[in-house]
Amino acid sequence: CCAALVGLARAEETQAQEPAPAANLQFSYTSDLWSVVNGGIDEDMVYLNDLDLQLSLDLERLTGWKGAQAFIYGLYTNGNSVGALAGDANGISNIETSVEAVRLVEAWVDQAFSDGKGSLRVGLYDLSTEFDAGEVRALFLNAGHGAGTDFSQTGKNGPSIWPVTSLAARVNYRLSDDVYLRGTIADGVPGNPDKPKRTTIDFRKGDGLLLAGEAGISREGRLWSVGMWTYTEEAPDLVTSEKHNNIGGYVALEEQLLTGDAFNLSGSVRAGFANGDVNPVSSFLSATLVATGLFPSLPEDQIGLGVMVATASDKYLSTLADPKDQEINFELTYFATLVENVSIQPDIQYVVNPGMDGSIDDALVIGIRLQLNKNWALN
Repeated sequence: CCAALVGLARAEETQAQEPAPAANLQFSYTSDLWSVVNGGIDEDMVYLNDLDLQLSLDLERLTGWKGAQAFIYGLYTNGNSVGALAGDANGISNIETSVEAVRLVEAWVDQAFSDGKGSLRVGLYDLSTEFDAGEVRALFLNAGHGAGTDFSQTGKNGPSIWPVTSLAARVNYRLSDDVYLRGTIADGVPGNPDKPKRTTIDFRKGDGLLLAGEAGISREGRLWSVGMWTYTEEAPDLVTSEKHNNIGGYVALEEQLLTGDAFNLSGSVRAGFANGDVNPVSSFLSATLVATGLFPSLPEDQIGLGVMVATASDKYLSTLADPKDQEINFELTYFATLVENVSIQPDIQYVVNPGMDGSIDDALVIGIRLQLNKNWALN
């Protein structure tokens, strides 16, 4: 999932800016070069890219529609895969899509409530921009540090998260300045699994719905959240002919641990679970540390250390010839701004038991990300 790229800020945060532009067009180009230098399935190199265009519209300023905003987000990805080389389950790169495609990821309208405490959002919607999202985790390139693998693995075509999304309705409401509640109802099968290159909106028989809810505390230096999700349609057992409820949940904590004139240290812990009868990963745990201003001459640079543990369900392990209980990923990453609108991010990941498959050697993966960004605002 790609929360670090599409951003955690959306309509409510845009409303808080003074003054907000009537329209904002954002262009970004992200390129990854990855090399599996040891282990995995194949010791080779691969190039991934992601071209994004995002258009934000303040409909109140443009049309007089009070309290309304709109957002449209499209992308192109080349479809190359580092996961095919490493053999991992979590996703080495959060811009990997497996197929070359031009997609519409989001297209929604957000209507603020009259009391100013929340909004209703309807349209093509990426849950991972608001649900199971974190600012500290967003630095990391492994997809598991976005929406956790326990959640992102679920459904016939994944949940409604980047890059394949579905029609949804989301309600967000702040009980106080710090405490929020949000919930969503989305098509249970985003896109069309048989046509992975297309942006498809199709309510087919048997799709069912994905229901998700989250509550949390959000303030400067702190983000605590707890969420639950379920599909209304039962999912097939991994081994037998039975069907089961596909349900799970997560808890995430982010805190600013240390702060100084230039130096800041923040950390996160996230734990989640999913029904192991129907999902390969039954539990997932991740933790991160991110330091900013570690070097006085480079106050905006960030360095991060992350670890994640994906535990396989017993039924999934029974399908493997040489099963391992867990896949463990260690990630060390460094983010630096080269010049205005241009950033670079070298990244090292070490994967223990890729894919929980003992026939695949532990993998050492080295990568580098280059990102170009440009905004055009119309006031």
